Amino acid sequence: MPPSVFDLLSPKSEVKGLIGYYGLAHWWRGAFSDDERQRIVARFQPLGSSPGSLTQGEINWSSQAVVGFLQALAGWFSGRNDRSIAYKILAKADELDNEAPVLDRHFLCQVKLEMHYRNRDKPGELENAIAACREQIGLAPKAADAFRAAYPDAPLPGHKGYEQLAIILEKQGRFAEAIDLCQLAEEQGWAGNWEDRKVRCARERAKTTPT
Repeated sequence: MPPSVFDLLSPKSEVKGLIGYYGLAHWWRGAFSDDERQRIVARFQPLGSSPGSLTQGEINWSSQAVVGFLQALAGWFSGRNDRSIAYKILAKADELDNEAPVLDRHFLCQVKLEMHYRNRDKPGELENAIAACREQIGLAPKAADAFRAAYPDAPLPGHKGYEQLAIILEKQGRFAEAIDLCQLAEEQGWAGNWEDRKVRCARERAKTTPT
């Protein structure tokens, strides 16, 4: 009889698959309950991967570093009922952040800010989203260099940290800060409707400025 999912996830079994490949078995057993591990294994089904690839099978090579793997894994748990799982995954990615390539750190920040912003109605979560935006913005010059090195013939993509923080600042009526932020994103070459937002914020700022 083949092993059950519970047997494969039990502390006594050897963890293989992607979790084993990245050396995350100890964390996997300690960070999650049995129910959470079963949920993660059942939910994680990337296109082209075999069922159970998270904890089963021999994996000898991956082009993805561990932080890139974790941020991608967290993205599978963005739903309201799964975010507690995502936060545990992102916390582990944060532990390993300094070892990661800059683009993995860039995308990790993006997953964090998106996850926290979805929870912005809960205490402290908007502040967490803003912190993740600022973290990604702090990486922006190095990330831009990395994108240009990897894709020399392509323009820079959009930048979620700049975009989301500009939206937040505009909603908070902090128009001068939003304008400065858009100007910086535009100067660095990130794609986006920076000019339109600057014009709109300048117009709204003028309405609130005493004459």
